[in-house]
Amino acid sequence: MNQLNLDIAAQIAALESQQKQRKKQVSLAHEIDAIREAAQPKVDPIAVYEANMLAFQDYIPNIYNAFTAYRPAKFELTQVDELLHLVDIDNNFVLGEEYFRDSLIDFEQYRINPKMARLDFTKEADSVADFIHVKYLNKLIRLWSGSHEKHKEEFILPEAINMMVCFGLGLGYFLPEMLTKHSVKRLYIYEPENDFFYASLFTLDWASILKQLDESGGSIHFCLGADEDEFFTDISNELMVKGRYDATFNFCYQHYQSEQVNKALEKFNAQNYHIAFGLGFFDDSLLALAHQYHTLNKHVPLLAETAPLPECETLPVFILGNGPSLDEHIDYIIANRDKVLLASCGTTLRALHQYGIKPDFHLEMERTKVTHSVLKTIGDDEYVKSIPLLTLNTVTPDVTDLFDRQLMGLKAVEPSTYILQNEELGFDKDRLALLIYSNPTVSNLALSYFTQMGFKNIYLFGVDLGFSGEAHHSKKSIYYNNAGDDKLLFDKKALSGFVAPGNHVEEVETTMIFQMSAKGLGELLTFYPDVNCYNLSNGIKIENTIPAYQADITLPDMTLDKVELIDRILAHYSSDTRDLAVQYSAVLHENIFADFVDEMISLLQSPVASRYDALQQLHQQFILLHSKYDTKYSFLVEMLRGTMQHCHAMIIKVLLLPADSEQGLVYYQEAIDIFMAYLEEAKDKYQRELFQKDNTQLSEDWT
Repeated sequence: MNQLNLDIAAQIAALESQQKQRKKQVSLAHEIDAIREAAQPKVDPIAVYEANMLAFQDYIPNIYNAFTAYRPAKFELTQVDELLHLVDIDNNFVLGEEYFRDSLIDFEQYRINPKMARLDFTKEADSVADFIHVKYLNKLIRLWSGSHEKHKEEFILPEAINMMVCFGLGLGYFLPEMLTKHSVKRLYIYEPENDFFYASLFTLDWASILKQLDESGGSIHFCLGADEDEFFTDISNELMVKGRYDATFNFCYQHYQSEQVNKALEKFNAQNYHIAFGLGFFDDSLLALAHQYHTLNKHVPLLAETAPLPECETLPVFILGNGPSLDEHIDYIIANRDKVLLASCGTTLRALHQYGIKPDFHLEMERTKVTHSVLKTIGDDEYVKSIPLLTLNTVTPDVTDLFDRQLMGLKAVEPSTYILQNEELGFDKDRLALLIYSNPTVSNLALSYFTQMGFKNIYLFGVDLGFSGEAHHSKKSIYYNNAGDDKLLFDKKALSGFVAPGNHVEEVETTMIFQMSAKGLGELLTFYPDVNCYNLSNGIKIENTIPAYQADITLPDMTLDKVELIDRILAHYSSDTRDLAVQYSAVLHENIFADFVDEMISLLQSPVASRYDALQQLHQQFILLHSKYDTKYSFLVEMLRGTMQHCHAMIIKVLLLPADSEQGLVYYQEAIDIFMAYLEEAKDKYQRELFQKDNTQLSEDWT
């Protein structure tokens, strides 16, 4: 009987889906008929141009300056039967005899079946720690999953749009239609052909468009004449400044097909997650504050901002990752370990211990106590203790306690770092070095450290960040047992849903995190063009590294006095922190977080009458958060920036998914209630656990 009921329910759902699709198609047909009957409006192109240039001079002076004396290079406007058309200058070919109507019909088809750049949190996360972020994000995921299942078939372009990215503008005839039928909060226009945009100045009422967006609280951004790489950099910066949460759910309208437009759209779809992800969240930030408090009080030295030691320029460093290719290079590493500095990354240390190698430095970066537990599984406390630790100011003191000598670097974009570099709070901003691109993997941290310290010859071994075979880590690491069997601690099948160009191989399987790591390594090296970074790993291709084999390496024919050298390095780059502990503690004891959260909550308590009002409400909260950057309590931004990014992304999805705006507002209020409950609990947890270090226990599977 239960199966019969399920079958009937499935058939009803299928019929309802078909009915919704038919309804959409009928609506589309009516709109297209109306467009075909409409006449293209005739305009005075010179008057339109002059009004537009005055508007751009007022709203976006850069565009006014760029196009005041512009001369078309490939395409120009011509008048045919009193109507304006784009013409190829070389052959007088008219681009679209029915361009006006075709533009409106194409956009109408898009309205019924909109394309998106969407990144979904579709699976509830597990948390080995007691993170409230995971608890409340899972609640939002459940709300989204239920609404998506119910409304996915009816999805159309909503009357309120959080972000519209237009790939190609042409003459822009679709824009008035878009802005008449939809309220757009953020409009981003990519047009690689400057000639097309210039032509639109004569055909399109930009003056009214700019005024409408300004008066409604919307915004418009142009990326003109750019290739796909310049476009992606530009839109990344735009999202960073005005709200990354829109990166997970934004509408992409491709107005025309061209090689350049296609490349830009393909790059955006493939790499959008680099923009959307990468931020921490409240619990992470709280741990960072607490751990910095404890390590300062234990007088763990911080990385100093100082001129590099002269010998660093010639000294070779081997950065040892835990990728499968580490095993292939181990004999070479052993043979040359007295000529170079060896730096092990994270779980690589257990593999090196198995191989009988003691590195000269070890690097760790994770902030939970799990790192401490993994290090304890090596089973040789004296071995671990004897290696100098290079780490970040976010790690638990339980990790630094395992090592006799330690050095902490300030991680960029952390609340504790904002405090220690804030001159208004009495700290010396120029005293301590800031490590950039230091995550998401420990190999990022290693490269950040050694480039910051002035090393010019760096070699990557086992920094695979991808898989060309079955193995996913060194066979001597914690991920495999003594017999070499996979302990299934790393779910390669579930995580490796990406393919990327390889180093020494054509391509590799990889993960989202590994791709982000490789991108960060390559971008860091752009700041150090004089660094020679050789990639010997059999993994992902890393930009700005030099693919190399063992035979390509020429090392100094000398044996290093490592005891003296390491002592000198640590002494030179260490800054005493005893005076900072009292200053830092005083800032935390001010306990201003609760008042700040109350401000954030108050912005969400007013009811909203429309979906556009809801988008405005979320944006106001974003503005409030980022306004704290201009105060001495800028560290508060990092307490909630990632939290807001993740929660706003989920809230916008449930808001805009239903075709019915009222239903969207119902979901919005449910999501806002969840988010406000999260913020209320964050206040309590901050008060309760501000000075508590992490105590997350390692699963028995890892031992």
